Amino acid sequence: SSIEPFRAAERSWWQRLFQLAAPVAPSTPVLTAAMDDSGVFYMKDLPDACVPTTPIAIDSEMVINPDVAAKEDDSPSARIGKAMHRLLEWCDASAINAAAVAREFSLSDEQGAQAAAMAERIFLGEGAWAWDEAVVGWHGNEVDLWYQGQSLRLDRLVQRKDADNTGQWWVLDFKSAHTPQHQPELVGQLRNYRAAVQAIYPHDVVRAAFLTAQGHLVEVPI
Repeated sequence: SSIEPFRAAERSWWQRLFQLAAPVAPSTPVLTAAMDDSGVFYMKDLPDACVPTTPIAIDSEMVINPDVAAKEDDSPSARIGKAMHRLLEWCDASAINAAAVAREFSLSDEQGAQAAAMAERIFLGEGAWAWDEAVVGWHGNEVDLWYQGQSLRLDRLVQRKDADNTGQWWVLDFKSAHTPQHQPELVGQLRNYRAAVQAIYPHDVVRAAFLTAQGHLVEVPI
């Protein structure tokens, strides 16, 4: 990665491999392209990009308390939730994948099975249609969008093709919490996701809902 870490990540692949790594002497590159007869190598300069200045870009980003973020990200419940998300991203909560996410997020076998059970309840619950090929014409997992200066990532975005809902877009947000609809911050976040998709498809119907680990689909009104 070319980006300085925001915080120490003890379980990252870099930290796990670093102790096994050995320095490698760089080889001398042989330049053969873009060379004239004199052996001089020319590189083209790109023009300056028209982007916001650094202070403006920094001011537009959300400030996170690193201590709080580190604690939340490292809690067992948070890691189980991330494992559930990964299984839903893979569209497969099999025992093999449960073991894989347990390794990825440093969970016990029981915790990996718990994440798989949560994902399975979503797959088979009130939002099961979101994985039904007869209902869904297009789908995407972990969809990245840029909206009003914010980088957004949608858990699942689908467009329906069934007769009664043809062309409707659904923004689906996976939650391990029992009642995310009672948390104003989560509701506001999901409405922002919906607004981002609506801005892309202004003439289409765009709806948004939570899919909870208890198998419920909870639609959030505009």
